[in-house]
Amino acid sequence: METNIAASSDHSNREQTPKQPIYKPTVEAYNQWAATYDTDGNFLQKLDSLMMDEIMPFLTNTIPHAPKLVELGCGTGRNTVRLQSVPGARIWAIDNSNGMIELAKDRCHLIRATVPEALKAQSQEFALRDVLSFQVNERSWDPMKNADAIISTLVLEHIPLEQFFMVCSQLLRPGGQLLCTNMHSDMGTMSQAGFVDPATGRKIRPLSYAHTLQDFMICASAWGFNPLWGPVERRVETSDLEQLGERGKKWVGVNAWFGIILSKLG
Repeated sequence: METNIAASSDHSNREQTPKQPIYKPTVEAYNQWAATYDTDGNFLQKLDSLMMDEIMPFLTNTIPHAPKLVELGCGTGRNTVRLQSVPGARIWAIDNSNGMIELAKDRCHLIRATVPEALKAQSQEFALRDVLSFQVNERSWDPMKNADAIISTLVLEHIPLEQFFMVCSQLLRPGGQLLCTNMHSDMGTMSQAGFVDPATGRKIRPLSYAHTLQDFMICASAWGFNPLWGPVERRVETSDLEQLGERGKKWVGVNAWFGIILSKLG
């Protein structure tokens, strides 16, 4: 059963104390977060990057040559840069935050310049789209449809499961793959995505859901997706702290991440 973290918090209009987080709409929160997103020491992003080193080779070795790739929730391009060296790939990077997309564009432009032509992706497009407002037969998404693979990392936390799989089902071709990572519900029931506003010192949080892996797998199956890799659950170990940083210390022993690659039946 998915838990709406923000909805369970006090959303009254009374003045909040400094210790209480401020909840904002997802787009507004991420536009504000963009300036510090890559530098605020978020350990879960670092853990996700470590695990993506394991997952991406499986994906790139099992999808067609020169694939169409769609990234749902590209953020600042942390994983979009990995796609630049998929030979011949036609990449669509999507996010609902213009602030995040602008940073991703700059990041990918720099990386593309370093990739040898023979190994470089064919094209890189960015699109401002909101998965939450996606509707079947919406024409603005047509260029992203019939994708060979979708990559979505640490995004599912902000999307209801049914909506997420509906979008993926619409965008993927039959046999296409979905690589998905997310905050583990063991961590999600205790915390959620958010950042400290440097101007006010207040914690800012977008709407989040603590999806369990069990609910994820049930919904995936209902939408016609079967696992190809994983699922893998990853807890934080003491040995990880050198790479994850100080903020990972309080999560030692807790499952913080899960990842999986699914195939769409067709």
